[in-house]
Amino acid sequence: MPKSTPLLNSADFTSYLNEKSMQLAPGDVKTLLSQAAAIRRRAKDVGADHPRMRRQIDFALTLVAEHSKGRCPQIPYYTIATLSVALLYFSDPVDVIPDWIPGIGITDDAIVFELAFTMSRPGIERYCAWKSLPIDDLYPPPKPAAKGSPRRGAKATAAKRRPPERKSRR
Repeated sequence: MPKSTPLLNSADFTSYLNEKSMQLAPGDVKTLLSQAAAIRRRAKDVGADHPRMRRQIDFALTLVAEHSKGRCPQIPYYTIATLSVALLYFSDPVDVIPDWIPGIGITDDAIVFELAFTMSRPGIERYCAWKSLPIDDLYPPPKPAAKGSPRRGAKATAAKRRPPERKSRR
């Protein structure tokens, strides 16, 4: 039996986020923010099943609103645009997987938020550092290292500490 391939994968959603964030204008952000109360109400409905996505939605709305008011101009516009596209995607109930389908309707929305937060991480980290906000609850916990394997990055760190060996010329 031939192996089936998924109709969509994370690269498709990443491409969507990149394309739409390049098209987003400041006026689109203002339109999005005019819908913030409705987005927050909708986020409450999915909060029990997807608590991290709920936190991501609240965080994204706050960051985008602050940027729109000129309170954090040091955050890259790419971060603002990408998070705005994720919020706009969430606000549309008829997307790749229509939200009215019980149990799976917001799965694609959760994927979009995970990818948007991954893509925007440098700007999000900058904002969180500036506001002294925790960042850990916005991302999945790091995967533990397999038993017997070195810590992630431990080999590279050890290699950086050791001076390079010099080859003698004879």
